Amino acid sequence: MSNKHQNWGWMLAVDFFFAGMGGGMLVIAAMVELFGGGTRMSLLGNLLGPVSMCIGCGFLMLELGRPLRAWRVFMNPKAILTVGAWMMSVAIISGFIYAAMAIPLDLIFWRGWTTLGKCLAVVNLVTGLVVATYPGVLLGRLKGRPFWGGPGIIALYLLSSLITASAVHFLSGLLTPAPAMTIWQALPGLIAVLLLFQLLLWTGYLWIKQSGATAAEANSAQRWTSGDLASAFKIGFVALGTVAPLVLVLLPFPVARAVGAVLALLGGVTMRLLTIRSGEDRTFLPGEQKYRLRLPTGDEEFLHKNWL
Repeated sequence: MSNKHQNWGWMLAVDFFFAGMGGGMLVIAAMVELFGGGTRMSLLGNLLGPVSMCIGCGFLMLELGRPLRAWRVFMNPKAILTVGAWMMSVAIISGFIYAAMAIPLDLIFWRGWTTLGKCLAVVNLVTGLVVATYPGVLLGRLKGRPFWGGPGIIALYLLSSLITASAVHFLSGLLTPAPAMTIWQALPGLIAVLLLFQLLLWTGYLWIKQSGATAAEANSAQRWTSGDLASAFKIGFVALGTVAPLVLVLLPFPVARAVGAVLALLGGVTMRLLTIRSGEDRTFLPGEQKYRLRLPTGDEEFLHKNWL
């Protein structure tokens, strides 16, 4: 039997990466707008926030399998996927309107509306925080997937979203100077602190899963520490995606900091790919496995019978 409808693929991990990063970028830009003394992040960074979420939406529609029917995701108010879709839509629209305020064109007639900028910043802060947290909430609610279950995955995804968002804002500021230069110069220090916290939080998360949780959770976490996911986790995420950028962003060289920011993005992608891959481990309801074993595989004789 095909596992297509039992496991998610890499496209959902890419969606989580871009959507979470875009939401985090809106949060950072909103905080600077509201508490940065009238300054803003770079125009490029403010534009890349909603653009990233649009890219994430594209991968989500492809992962769902029928892009032309993607509108149905907005139609069930009781589904968490619907809530996430609506919040992301609001965040994208608000993010673009806010970013456009820095474009010197007469067509953008709301450029000088200071109050509107503050209001949009509040909307971006709320919706961006929801979008950055939403992937962790979605995974944490799925109790049948032992590695995901619980609130810990929510904190891990939010933290990673803020790290990748800070990295892109920093890289954007290298290309197009940010009005809030003092805040932009502080981003490498913020990235380093968040990366250190991420390392500690992942250590604690895996330790809890292996030592104080159920057998299914322990077995799932074991894949990260000594199983088939261990090499990608230790080399791709811990070494290259966390420790290396933590060191590089603290060096007083723009090139080193830029490389560190890129490696932080690599770590964010790796983390999401690995967590989605961990969804292969699941617990079953009583009798569910027996039921699935009785389903036709497509080669049964009665499926090939020609009915007159």
